[in-house]
Amino acid sequence: MRQYIREPTEIYKKSFDTISSEVDLTGYNDQEKKIVTRIIHACGDVSIAGDIFISENAIKSGISALKLGEKIFVDSKMVAAGIIEKNLKMSRIYCHIGDDDVVDIAKKLNTTRSAAAVEHWKDGMPNSILVIGNAPTALFRVLEIINENNIQPRLVIGMPLGFVGAVESKEELVNFYQSTGLNIITIRGRRGGSAMASAAINAISLLIDDR
Repeated sequence: MRQYIREPTEIYKKSFDTISSEVDLTGYNDQEKKIVTRIIHACGDVSIAGDIFISENAIKSGISALKLGEKIFVDSKMVAAGIIEKNLKMSRIYCHIGDDDVVDIAKKLNTTRSAAAVEHWKDGMPNSILVIGNAPTALFRVLEIINENNIQPRLVIGMPLGFVGAVESKEELVNFYQSTGLNIITIRGRRGGSAMASAAINAISLLIDDR
């Protein structure tokens, strides 16, 4: 039987050392390096570093939201499961994908359940953190609601993945940042997913006590 590393701390250290040795992080500040490293660690693919986009005040705004205990809305149970709640201090996670009325809303609006669940976010969106790690339709709907209602969340982590709508929804998110100053963290292109989305919020939560 092959020998393997068992101790969690050693596994993390070796993983992060490997990432540091294989990825040029010189273009990032210290906080951004921690976010990028955690996202890479979540997917095991160092090539994704070049697709990660972090807007100027995104991390600062995310830290502030967590310190104030603002709500965190997520688009899937997988994202919720990946977030380390003990590091969130006062913030609570809200996932409405399983709500009883979501299927009916989806049918009425002719959209996905993920996008339909976003309808339940509206009242809580101001000053919240929105984490989309699954459906491009959810991210598109988030941006529509923000635009239609002039809502300003503290941070949008937009990392849906796939072949239909993922690239376009994330480019629209970047456009929102460029035109409105919306604080965002995203992964451009087709790649993304719940593990990387939850890794981003976990990385931010570890920075709470650094400021």
